[in-house]
Amino acid sequence: MTIFGFVLIMLGAVLLSNLINRLLPALSAPLVQIALGMVICLIPFGAFGFEFELEPELFFVLFLSPLVFHESYTSDKKTLWNMKKPILGAAVILVFLTVIAAGYLTNLLIPAIPLAAAFALIGALGPTDDVAVDAVSKRVAVPRKIMGILSGESIINDASGIISFQFAVIAVTTGGFSLGQASLRFVLVGIGGLFAGIVFTQIKYAIVKGIRSLGMANVTLHILIEVLTPFIIYMTAEALYTSGILAVFASGITHSFMRDKFNPETVKLNIARDSVWEFLTFTLNGLVFVMLGTQLPGILKTIGLGAFPINGFEIAGCIFLLMVIFSVLRFLWWILLVRKKTYQEDNNPIGAVKAAVIFSLAGARGTVTLASVMSIPLLLDNGTAFPERDLIILLASGVIVVSMLITNFVLPLFVKRISEETRSGEEHAAYSEMIQGVIFRLKSEVTEENSFATDVVIRSYLRRNTSIRDIGPHRKETPTEKELRSQIFMWEKENTAALLESGNVDKAAARHFLGILNDRIKNINKRSFFRRFLRVLKHVLSLRRKNGAMPNRADFVVIIESNTRYVLKKLNEIKNTENAAAVEKFAAEFELMSIMSRGRNHARSGTLGEAENSAVHALVTRGFSIERELIQEMFELGRITRETARGMRADILTLEAQLQRDF
Repeated sequence: MTIFGFVLIMLGAVLLSNLINRLLPALSAPLVQIALGMVICLIPFGAFGFEFELEPELFFVLFLSPLVFHESYTSDKKTLWNMKKPILGAAVILVFLTVIAAGYLTNLLIPAIPLAAAFALIGALGPTDDVAVDAVSKRVAVPRKIMGILSGESIINDASGIISFQFAVIAVTTGGFSLGQASLRFVLVGIGGLFAGIVFTQIKYAIVKGIRSLGMANVTLHILIEVLTPFIIYMTAEALYTSGILAVFASGITHSFMRDKFNPETVKLNIARDSVWEFLTFTLNGLVFVMLGTQLPGILKTIGLGAFPINGFEIAGCIFLLMVIFSVLRFLWWILLVRKKTYQEDNNPIGAVKAAVIFSLAGARGTVTLASVMSIPLLLDNGTAFPERDLIILLASGVIVVSMLITNFVLPLFVKRISEETRSGEEHAAYSEMIQGVIFRLKSEVTEENSFATDVVIRSYLRRNTSIRDIGPHRKETPTEKELRSQIFMWEKENTAALLESGNVDKAAARHFLGILNDRIKNINKRSFFRRFLRVLKHVLSLRRKNGAMPNRADFVVIIESNTRYVLKKLNEIKNTENAAAVEKFAAEFELMSIMSRGRNHARSGTLGEAENSAVHALVTRGFSIERELIQEMFELGRITRETARGMRADILTLEAQLQRDF
């Protein structure tokens, strides 16, 4: 019961950290979780306070295997491939160089830590933290290509750092080390792990395919299989004397290529899977940092008791020197080996020194590092205690905290901080541009058979575009837009008057519409263009209340559609390179009003024929496919961050589920 209470308390701390992080986004979640862990120590459990420990070997299978699997599963394959040289260099070669250089330095500073144990410490400190990378992208404008390298590095160096750590630990526990034998074993274990991960994934695919062919598959079954996958693959690979971490990493990459094969048709499953993994990864990351916080007070108390071979000031100095050597090595790596084209942004070129500073400061350590050092065995093969295990954990914890503080507070001094207003404006602009791109592509593919379905789907996109503008930050109109808006009202007035004079429309409806237009011309700078249409409906309702009789709604539809055709024709005639943006904006709004004015019931569930329903389904699917393509393009061009792209994809999944129900 006591363990259950400990778990509930830590989960409560993870929940609270999420709330605090949303209220105070300037503080990264890991820092909040560490602080909450220290607060938990005040709870009167155990001799000193809150005490909770896991068996060391559980950390790899319980925390690292699912986190490494998910990171590789959700990796941006195109970015990894396009920037493979700097990413692999930073994630593999730089990690090994750091292990050697910093390992010798650690052994020199603290002779009580054997060289192999020092290599284990630095190997654990090799992986940079994916959570920290995400936090950076949310708050500061790190150049796109540097951000791409940081993101790819945080995925690949999990495997390289952990492998280095594991081999160093083996050298300590067995008491023997041969460079030749270690290199051969490294190759065999590494290749065996990668091969095992690919093979196990193919076996899983065959099992899932067989279950689906029997009609026994459902969302719950698929989710359970996927969540269990990293644990099973890790333990199986380790049982075969290969690298479990590399097997999990290879499996995640293979899953990312086979995602559609595993789940080819279920939108509901995609939504459920992403939600489950988001919950699981945040919780596991949070638990690790909370546990670190619970350990810190006891460790600090131990320092005061003189349990370590060096005092507290010397420990702080070692942590500082480790951070310095990590930063210097990352800086020199960038300056000497990363080509200029990887840090020169298309529209915002930056110097090599500034790029190197950003790269060196953004290398925060986190969950993988902590879980690795916590997995260090208590005893060697000969039964003696692992040399300076607690000191190694303390040094790693110190580096984690300091690197997080640097990323959170020092890095923003070298890059432009992203304000909430700026970020929101950029996201809304990107969203609107994406919607316009989808509409353009759908129009270019329209045929006589799918014209009605195209109209229905485009109407949905136009509504989304308008709503995102309405709730987004206010943007003042340019002089060109104001002038064009005034001209549009005059065109509408001109066409409505012509309709009235020709007798092709109801006179009462035309006169009422002209009155609305005159009112709008007087107040052109006070209301938005889209609200003009809502004003029409308001006047219609008020006239009905006053007179008791009202021209048929169809009469207003005739006027609106005629005005729309007339205005669109005029806009097309005056369009040029200088006013193209304003023309496209107003053309889209007029099309929205035209579609909204036509029979809305035709687009509602249950009123479409079978052929129309099929056409709508096909176009909805096509639209979402185009959206995903455009999101990826905007991400690669640096128009949106990885976090924004991820949110857009999540919105698509939600809309897919809604439209499946509606259509």
